[in-house]
Amino acid sequence: MKQRFSRAILLVCLLLTVITFAQEPSQEMHHEHGAPAGNSTDAPQVFFPMANQQEVETPMHHHGQIPEVMPQPPRLGNSQRVVTGPTYQLQDLERMAAEHNPALALAQRAVEAAQANARQSGLYPNPTAGYEGEEIRGGSFGGGEQGFFVEQPIILGGKLGLNRRVGAGTVKQRQADAEAQRQRLANDVSMAFYRTLAAQEKLALELDLTSIAQSTVRVVHQLANVGQADETEVLEAEAEEQRREIAVDTARNKLKREWTILLAVAGVPSLPEGSVAGRIDGDLPALDEGQMLESLLSISPEVQWARAGVERAEAVLARQQHEPIPDLIIKGGLQKNYEQLASPSGRAVGIQGFAEIGLQLHLWDRNQGGIAAARANLDAARNEVNRVELMLRQRSAIFTEDYRTSRRTAERYRAEILPRLEKAYQLMTRQYGNMTASFIRVLTLQRMLYENETAYVDALEKAWTSSIALKGFLLQGGLEAPAEQKLTTDAH
Repeated sequence: MKQRFSRAILLVCLLLTVITFAQEPSQEMHHEHGAPAGNSTDAPQVFFPMANQQEVETPMHHHGQIPEVMPQPPRLGNSQRVVTGPTYQLQDLERMAAEHNPALALAQRAVEAAQANARQSGLYPNPTAGYEGEEIRGGSFGGGEQGFFVEQPIILGGKLGLNRRVGAGTVKQRQADAEAQRQRLANDVSMAFYRTLAAQEKLALELDLTSIAQSTVRVVHQLANVGQADETEVLEAEAEEQRREIAVDTARNKLKREWTILLAVAGVPSLPEGSVAGRIDGDLPALDEGQMLESLLSISPEVQWARAGVERAEAVLARQQHEPIPDLIIKGGLQKNYEQLASPSGRAVGIQGFAEIGLQLHLWDRNQGGIAAARANLDAARNEVNRVELMLRQRSAIFTEDYRTSRRTAERYRAEILPRLEKAYQLMTRQYGNMTASFIRVLTLQRMLYENETAYVDALEKAWTSSIALKGFLLQGGLEAPAEQKLTTDAH
């Protein structure tokens, strides 16, 4: 009986020693990353049941007592503590992107160029004015005719109006390009924002997991010193600590990458790095899949671009069909005829006018090749509409499945998995306080809770990015050049 009492005293002393060493490094670690030392809301939730001096002297009094400090689960939404610098809101980043993104400016310039070309293609041709002389002779002979003329083509068959129709179709396509570019940019900024927010949360969780691993190493070493743990347990705990430190480095690098992407799509790479403000575990948007698909196939900028292409191709075909209609060429002017009249006065004929009118006869070249090419392009434009709609259906199915799966996964973690693990952790902590569970089991369960919290963040990140893509017509690539600029670049 005496021996058992002595072992109990030894175990209580060991636990008090572990408490002292386990709490101090946790505070130092978070103070190093910008959180004030001693702030219990920022430190990893490693809890130990505390005993007063009377309980140390009579260890059996502690048996069966619920710990005064109840365990708390890891909490999301406080990830700014792991980074320094200014805090950015999503609205601020969207505004910066609209002002500074060069791809959006390229798309707008393409619209302006198309509008100018459409206006130019409908203008009437300019007249030609000049000097004309015939039978000009010098010396004593005199005579000849000299004067000026004006020549004006008269465009027939409504070809100028058809030119304007072709230009209007091009303008519609460029406007659809610009709208798609704006949507791509908005989607990219929002996705990068939530990926950065998730990276912040995961870095905070990895830091807490590392702190748990460090606490585990200290406890295992203490147990090994009193013969309660063997070398394999020590090596396993040390390997886990190293693995968690690698995970922290990986999380930091990923956060750095996400910040670089976010600042790039915002168009301000020189902006100081900091943190983004928001809740990754906020309410996810509810999406009506049927209505969403209907909107996607009717008002998506990609569908609008393809349909405008059909309008343009129809106008081009009509223009090519009217090309064989000849244009009138009218020419007229005044000239002075220096030929002398056969009269006794011998004076010159004097001022006289002239006029010409003509047209080109399309006997052999009736623009057969141009018309056939325009018909082929019209068929291609109609096929493009069908292709775009099928592609959108395919991509919508992928993103919808991603959203549906990740949302259900996140809801399952929130409503089922995490509450069970939290309750198990609380029960395990009580068992530890009652001396019916080891401290290693407490740390192991706490580590499991944090790892599942990380999986919860992964599911939330996927749900947010998928919902943004679905609401934003599945458009991505805010830094890619608009279609018109790509064609121009490739041609050069």
